[in-house]
Amino acid sequence: MAYHTDIVVDQNGKTKCVLCKIFIRDSDIYIEEHLNDKEHAKMFMKRLMIQNNISVNGTKIKCSLCNHGADVTDLIHHIDSFQHKDALSSVKKLIEKDGGLLVLPETISNIGSSVNCLACDRCLDFTFESIKSHIECPRHRRARAIAVQPLNAIFSVEDSSEDLWCKICQVYFENYIEVIFEHVDEDPVHIKSLAKLHRLIRNQNISIEKFLYDPKEDKALCKQCKIEVPCNIDNLDRHITGKQHTKSASKQ
Repeated sequence: MAYHTDIVVDQNGKTKCVLCKIFIRDSDIYIEEHLNDKEHAKMFMKRLMIQNNISVNGTKIKCSLCNHGADVTDLIHHIDSFQHKDALSSVKKLIEKDGGLLVLPETISNIGSSVNCLACDRCLDFTFESIKSHIECPRHRRARAIAVQPLNAIFSVEDSSEDLWCKICQVYFENYIEVIFEHVDEDPVHIKSLAKLHRLIRNQNISIEKFLYDPKEDKALCKQCKIEVPCNIDNLDRHITGKQHTKSASKQ
């Protein structure tokens, strides 16, 4: 079962299958031979079941995501079914709306098909109900309120525990969970401004990480030109379309 993205070249120039964690000869013949090998196919199917929260018991499978049982021969058919795709899509939308702080299982690991919450540092069941319940619980809401602040350039106000300041929008607001979420998730000015900033620097080798994390930082770093640029739409756009950045980009 071919899955060429599993074949990589490591920092030492050796060809490796990251799924099977073995080195193979850098030859199309050997790579294809490995990808079609029974052991690789077995690992591929094991990962596929983890990614879709499916377990096998004898000749039967159980999809805990859809609460559906079937014969093991129908595994791929179920994964490709509308029912399963819709269930998986609903989970992904829920996680995306929460800000991407929950990570779906992607690799074979000791936590199996568990979903990892980065904000709360805990694992939970890979079902819509479990994820929704966790997202709505007070513990996660508090953790998320803290986690989203540096990602959105929101900072505490000196000598005040009651107020926060958004560097993107240049506004102050009350330090309450509901108010933070309202600003980050619903304020059209904030959402549009931050999205425009990220969109502008995409693929331009420009970092705004320090700007987002440091309340006193007002510059973005252009790694391509090795200079700092005032971190706002007008100045970044002027720099990106300017001669220096365009010239250095052509040399890459």
